[in-house]
Amino acid sequence: MNQARWLVATFVALAVLSFIWGHNPAEVRPKDTASGPVIPVVIPNDCTMKGTGCDLALGHIGHVLVRAPIVIKPLEKFSLVVEPQGDASKSMGAVSVDFQMVGMDMGINRYPLTRTNNGNYAQNIILPVCTTTRTDWVADLSFTTTAGTFVAKIPFVVDHR
Repeated sequence: MNQARWLVATFVALAVLSFIWGHNPAEVRPKDTASGPVIPVVIPNDCTMKGTGCDLALGHIGHVLVRAPIVIKPLEKFSLVVEPQGDASKSMGAVSVDFQMVGMDMGINRYPLTRTNNGNYAQNIILPVCTTTRTDWVADLSFTTTAGTFVAKIPFVVDHR
């Protein structure tokens, strides 16, 4: 009888662990809610997020400037800043970024940006090291606005350590 209890307890523990490991933790946290459509943002050909920044048009909402330092190294903190231009700040709600590497699972690298006193959005970020020495990343930005959610995928390359 004692063996049967241990066997049932083991199966229950395995079932619970299988359930937990089988779900993506990023999906446990609710995504930014938006009332309206999801609108893709056209990335300009001259878009350089590192250094001078990348100016993005968010439809009739206006423009935002997305900036990161000219040097970004894995495992070193850097600041990502989104600067709403003109009246765009009146329509902006939540801003978040999810860093991904195409064709490579780099874990969860999703960061909500915090609104600062001057109306910009910023966050300190640390990217992991790719074990295959790849350095190409995509910043998947999400801008929740009164007109819906605008999404922009900006490719960039990190510097070697």
